Amino acid sequence: MNRMNTALYFMVRLFSLAALLLVTACGSRDWQSEMDDAMAAGAGGPERLIESLEEFLDMEPPDNLVSESRFTIGFTFAEGLKQYSEARRWFNELLEDDPDSEWAEEAQWMLENMEKDIEDMFPNLRDEIPPPVEEIPPL
Repeated sequence: MNRMNTALYFMVRLFSLAALLLVTACGSRDWQSEMDDAMAAGAGGPERLIESLEEFLDMEPPDNLVSESRFTIGFTFAEGLKQYSEARRWFNELLEDDPDSEWAEEAQWMLENMEKDIEDMFPNLRDEIPPPVEEIPPL
């Protein structure tokens, strides 16, 4: 290989490496920001939150955010919409796919308790809450 071809070869290799680095850097996502944006859509109501998180899951985020999204969707179905069968599906999916997730214990608790009345779960709750203060005394 002569000098000109050698120089051209190394320039092409250098350009290819730079292009690869640029594509890799641009292709990396700030997954937490993407999830934060999906969660912010919840201001549009529970249905919009669920839709937004399902779209987020379609982007194939990291496992920890998949589990958090599944828990949030299940929780929204349970507490926001009272659609317990849908909630159960999402919680079970989380437990099957990521049983060691930081969200697994909460998902299991929701499965066991989401349809219970709070007074049945905590029968003495009313006795433990202090009465409201009628008047705030001056300082």
